[in-house]
Amino acid sequence: MRRPEEPRRTFARWYLARLEIRAGRRERATQLFSDLRHTSTKSPAIPPAFLEFAQFEVADRHFDEAIAILDDARLLHPEAALLARIDFLSAQAHYLAKRFDTATAAFEQIAYSNSPWARAALFNASSGWLHLGNQARFLVDYSELEQQGGDKEARATLRLEEALMQAAKGDKKAEASLQQFIRDFPKNPRVSEAWVALAELAFHSSPPRVDEARKTLARATESAPTAAAAERADYLSIWVEEAAGGNETKVIELAKRFLEQHGPSPFAPEVRMKLAELYYRRQDFANAQTQFEIIAQQHPDDSLAEKALFFAAESAMSSMGEHSLDRAIVLFDQVVQKNGALRWSARNEEALIERKLGKTKDALALYDEVLKSDAPQSEKREALCAKGDISFETGGSENFQRAIEIYDQLASDKNEPSHWRNQALFKKALCLEKKDDRAGALETFYKILDDETREYGQRELFWYYKAGFNAARLLEEDSKWESAAAIYERLAAVGGNRSEEAKTRLNHLRLEHFLWAD
Repeated sequence: MRRPEEPRRTFARWYLARLEIRAGRRERATQLFSDLRHTSTKSPAIPPAFLEFAQFEVADRHFDEAIAILDDARLLHPEAALLARIDFLSAQAHYLAKRFDTATAAFEQIAYSNSPWARAALFNASSGWLHLGNQARFLVDYSELEQQGGDKEARATLRLEEALMQAAKGDKKAEASLQQFIRDFPKNPRVSEAWVALAELAFHSSPPRVDEARKTLARATESAPTAAAAERADYLSIWVEEAAGGNETKVIELAKRFLEQHGPSPFAPEVRMKLAELYYRRQDFANAQTQFEIIAQQHPDDSLAEKALFFAAESAMSSMGEHSLDRAIVLFDQVVQKNGALRWSARNEEALIERKLGKTKDALALYDEVLKSDAPQSEKREALCAKGDISFETGGSENFQRAIEIYDQLASDKNEPSHWRNQALFKKALCLEKKDDRAGALETFYKILDDETREYGQRELFWYYKAGFNAARLLEEDSKWESAAAIYERLAAVGGNRSEEAKTRLNHLRLEHFLWAD
């Protein structure tokens, strides 16, 4: 009777696993390899199977599992040639897992041994020192590679990686290193990548050297660009063209072309976001919504997804489609479900849509949800003010009084931004006027005009002007021409975007009522 753990049974699992891999049934292959790994058979013929299993796991980016399998393989005391392959793959797994310290130490140990993988390990050790920022150790291993007759392409790759790493870290030596690489290896297939990196440095300098970046990108295009260089060049071209202040249509075309040619690129979500923003800015809300929604659908876990959903909803709100508001509510609700930074902004926007649809009770319920939550103060102010606006819009003495109480609550906090305080006071004054309390309304308008609050050294002007013109209107209606003129003088003296309007009104009032000074 055959024992289940005898070597032939173990080899059968190994070969079956190979067949499953070829057939594309990776889960079944993983199970067979796992069974093989945990067998009690300790034959010296088993380590090659462990090595193959580890290679399989590395291909699936299960690096820790691969390293553990290789550790088990070492315990079976494989022959020297196989052990060398195990050690090399283990170092590779650490490297791919971005544990550069462990990987580099392992590669260097292999590099200075009699391993058949020594030269490849020396190359990888040099690369590892670059990632660790150890320039001195990199130069030692690079020099050793040169002395051992390392091929020119390998040395060129290391020199380029050194320059690209310097560029990524903002090292001032990066530009010189890239230019030196181009001089030393002008025929290297990756010279186009150096040109693109130089263009990136020019573009990201302060101030940006846009023309230089554009010319350098042209050099990259002329250098038979690699796929990586073409991708980065096409990506950078979008931002260079936009920074040049050129034709917005061209920027859109560049973004669309990038997405057509480099769809799987990690830059694709950012490029699509730029395309969506450009459509939105042009008030092409249908195309903007489409692009924003694609980002959210294709990259639901990306940091851009929440913002994309939010602006897809804003685009739907702004479009003229038959069911656009219904779609906007669905999208805003998806933003809320993400429970991110825009959650409460989305709730406030949902409430605004409900108001547009005449569903006041639903809107009030949403505003109350915001007010009872841990939302930022800015969102709570938005919700509270909107509740006051609903009461004002509903009309009637009782609702006007309810609105006044809400606006008083908003205006009472001296630490609130003056924009909110002045808005609340202005709307309170309108309520008082609706209640025929003209004196109270005028007094409230004056509170805004007499407020000396400054934000960042500048007066809040939007509600200031609205309060001033409305106060002057009340005074004119009561034939108090000089008091009205005094307000127009104050508005004109501020020097804002409605000062000329105030001057015109002041001159008209003076001519009409003979208010010129002696």
